[in-house]
Amino acid sequence: MIAPEEFVERLCRLGADRGPRRFPRKPRDREILMKSIVMSLDSDRDYSEGEINEALLEWGDRVAPAIESDHVTVRRLLVDYGYLERTADGRWYRLGFPPNPLAFDLEVDHLDVRATVAAYLAETARRQHEGRARAS
Repeated sequence: MIAPEEFVERLCRLGADRGPRRFPRKPRDREILMKSIVMSLDSDRDYSEGEINEALLEWGDRVAPAIESDHVTVRRLLVDYGYLERTADGRWYRLGFPPNPLAFDLEVDHLDVRATVAAYLAETARRQHEGRARAS
C-alpha cells in the first residue's frame, strides 16, 4: 500500500526534481504518476480528446515539469493501464478502473497534488538560495 508520505515524496522526486527525465519504467513510480493525473479529473463526466489533452498538458506544467513526455504518450499509458477508458472512435474519455492497480491509502485521494508540488518547488528554491547565500 502506498501511504500519503510515500506518494508525496515519490511524486515530487519524479515529477518536479531535476529534469528532464522520461516517464518512469518502474511500475510503482508509473502508478504514482498516473494516480496524480487522474486525481485532477472529475469521475462524473466524460472528456473530449481536447479536454484530456489540455488536462495532461496542465499536469505536465504544474505537477510534473521534470517529466519529458508528450501528452499523447501519457494519454495512451493511462488508457493502456485502465486509468482512462476511451470510446471506440477515440473522441471521448472517462475515468476507468485499472484491472490491477496498486493500493493507495485513502488519504492520498485528499491530497492537492498541485499545491504539494508547488510547495516542494518553493522549498527547493529557498534551500538553493540559502546555499548560494552561504557560499558568497
